[in-house]
Amino acid sequence: MSWQSGLGILSDLIGVLGALFALGAWIQTRLLQKQIRMEEERINQKITLVLENEQQSIELPFEVRRADLTRAEVLGLIGMISMKEPGRRFSLSYLSKPEFLHKLNQILQSSGDAVLNVPCSKDEIEQFDFSVKS
Repeated sequence: MSWQSGLGILSDLIGVLGALFALGAWIQTRLLQKQIRMEEERINQKITLVLENEQQSIELPFEVRRADLTRAEVLGLIGMISMKEPGRRFSLSYLSKPEFLHKLNQILQSSGDAVLNVPCSKDEIEQFDFSVKS
């Protein structure tokens, strides 16, 4: 076997290995694209906000994307509800408890449809005027 035929075999081997590496990179890229697409779908899912107590459950007329679900966003959305006493700020005791943040984190890490239930007392719900469409 001459050095030229050995060089030919080596170049063929390098070509085959290069093709295998390229195929592996293409497969990996496809998997990453699928994961990215699935994550984009997950973070764009809508989260429903509900104020509730033993007597009633009020679904707020707006939803928030999972990617935008933060404590500030929830407080801002609830703040958009009209108050019975104009100019007054709402007060919901649940929003200052650690359970609220745990629930937010649980929803952020999960996938699929989710509902953020905000437990309220009767007085807390009565501070809002749901007859006015925001």
